[in-house]
Amino acid sequence: MAKSYQEFLANIGPMQAEVIAYLDQQFTTIEGVARKMRYSIPFYDYNSWICYLNPLKSSGVELCFLEGVKMTESFPILDLKGRKMVSGLSIDVNDDLPIDLILDMINHAISLNN
Repeated sequence: MAKSYQEFLANIGPMQAEVIAYLDQQFTTIEGVARKMRYSIPFYDYNSWICYLNPLKSSGVELCFLEGVKMTESFPILDLKGRKMVSGLSIDVNDDLPIDLILDMINHAISLNN
């Protein structure tokens, strides 16, 4: 089980690691956002937990928002997958990353915590 962020990246597929490292860099440059490893995956906090990055068995990555149910109206692309609170965006590592949309979602998640 990964104990550190670097061990986590080393234990997933190289394309997943590349996508997660890029998103991590984008998220942690937002003032007030910090990464913490929880449940062996990276979580991002802004006063409280806002999202996490989960590598998928299909070699994709899911960006999950802890207050996701409150975000699905503004971002219908988010999928609850039967969950009550958490919604996510599944990212195919072979596709172009919708970074502008992702940053809009992060900023919206941050605004829910203020």
